[in-house]
Amino acid sequence: MIMRDIEDTKTARRSHRMHAEVLRCPEALTKLGKDWDDLFERDINATPFLSRAWISVFVREGRLRGTPLFIVVYAEQKLVALLGLAVRRLAGIKMAELIGTKEPSYLGVLCDPAYSSAIQYMADFIAGKSGIGLLCFQNISSMDRATEKLIAELSRRRFMCRRVMRNLCFSIQLPYSFDEYLQKTKSTGQRKKLRKEKRRLSRYGQVELLRYEAAEISREILHRIAVIHEESWLKRRGANMLIQPFYQKLLLEMARAGFGKVWLITINGEDAAFKYALFAHGRLHLQWTAFKMKYASSVSVGKILTMVAIHDACDDGIFYIDFGHGDAKHKRFWATDSHEVSRAAVGRGFIGVLATLGFATVWWLARNQWLRKQYRGFRRKVQSLRRYLFSKRISDAVRSV
Repeated sequence: MIMRDIEDTKTARRSHRMHAEVLRCPEALTKLGKDWDDLFERDINATPFLSRAWISVFVREGRLRGTPLFIVVYAEQKLVALLGLAVRRLAGIKMAELIGTKEPSYLGVLCDPAYSSAIQYMADFIAGKSGIGLLCFQNISSMDRATEKLIAELSRRRFMCRRVMRNLCFSIQLPYSFDEYLQKTKSTGQRKKLRKEKRRLSRYGQVELLRYEAAEISREILHRIAVIHEESWLKRRGANMLIQPFYQKLLLEMARAGFGKVWLITINGEDAAFKYALFAHGRLHLQWTAFKMKYASSVSVGKILTMVAIHDACDDGIFYIDFGHGDAKHKRFWATDSHEVSRAAVGRGFIGVLATLGFATVWWLARNQWLRKQYRGFRRKVQSLRRYLFSKRISDAVRSV
């Protein structure tokens, strides 16, 4: 009992030395610098999406709505918690959403596990000094305890919270070896089929598997995988193409910061399929993957590439692989576990509460499959119209010359 009192006293003294403040861009990125990187290393549960490399690209490229700022908590001179926000005015109140919201990811609070009370200081600052009336979290993983704690603390400070499930995310808890993984998760028939598909791929032509990591990932490699992405089925679905300058900068920055891994398969000298994954704290996030449509029915190039990535992860001592947002047949085939990603709106005051209820209603409607199908169809038509108008302007300009 005495020892517990001593520990509680030490914790209280340490917490009294904490203080929260807001840092604004662009000075914030320069000031935080190495302190941010050190905090990321200490937070062993942090995903690469909370790294300085990831968030800085969104800020520099203006890939956000509003003014970027960071709410930070210091224990004396040590950075112990950080939350990156984009703030704007909405219906007369200050609304904030997390930086990086537009890309499927896992976003939230970066917090040193040894200073868990920093979350309370951050909640006090948001409630008392930030002036924020509505805070939206679009990508909260059910495994993110720090962000869940922040939302709970804000709820205790007269914020209303409403949340809606967004996606089911599949993952693999890896054993010590790839053979052990196959034995535990795949039937004898499934293992035989995998070996057969691998042999069939080798007979299709001269197959080469290339691996690149961190600084080995050059602009040339990124351009090659972007070309594969352009010729994949993802373009038909209206996905954001990696050939866009923003994604080229994002992928290169993450590679230079040591987070990137690339697998690339060539068949008869032609690039056929790729995976770009993000790695941190013993976890691998399979963020982007695609194969050219010409190989869709001939060989299981995507399945083979996933199998190679899992095999390499076991060899590298990685204990967890995340397939990212969304359900898919191939994810269910490989996965051993799953977790949820949710949206949450936290608001206060009359307008903030109304906005919270409004966002929650829109998110709930977005989960309706029929409405989502109609929206995607409308979005594809708008994109087609934009491409047509753009090409028509170019043709008119050429004729005028």
